[in-house]
Amino acid sequence: MGAKGTEVEFSGNLRKTGGIVNVALKSVLFMGRIEAEAEKPCANWAVISITEGGAGLAQLREGWGAVLQQEFHDIDEKKPDEPYVLFSEAQAQEIVRFVNMAEDKGLVGVLVHCKAGISRSAAVAKWIAGRYGLFFPENYGLYNKHVFKLLARIE
Repeated sequence: MGAKGTEVEFSGNLRKTGGIVNVALKSVLFMGRIEAEAEKPCANWAVISITEGGAGLAQLREGWGAVLQQEFHDIDEKKPDEPYVLFSEAQAQEIVRFVNMAEDKGLVGVLVHCKAGISRSAAVAKWIAGRYGLFFPENYGLYNKHVFKLLARIE
């Protein structure tokens, strides 16, 4: 892929699901929305597209293996009288199901994007990397802690 995001590479893990051994996802990449919208699609990659209310859905190019679009803001907690949408347990479950489906379809990678490619997308990429034993930059601390904790708790 010609992306400029942060890529997390394959470690060679296998995953057993229902008696069938699948090759685990090989790569996860996180980036900003503008880069994701310009990215050349790969039929063997999935995309998790994260936008926030009022910004509209990302205009991804056709040809990706699978696409999940979610809307939530880059916040760690919901405060009264604020219009922001907090990442929910239902959204975390949807991401887990989507990643499972991508693996079952034999897709080799997941591109995750949010507005800037720094916090929300990094949290999802960090969770995917941990699940599949992929590298994630050890000192990268800008990921959204709430998003990561919810995903880790779901499994």
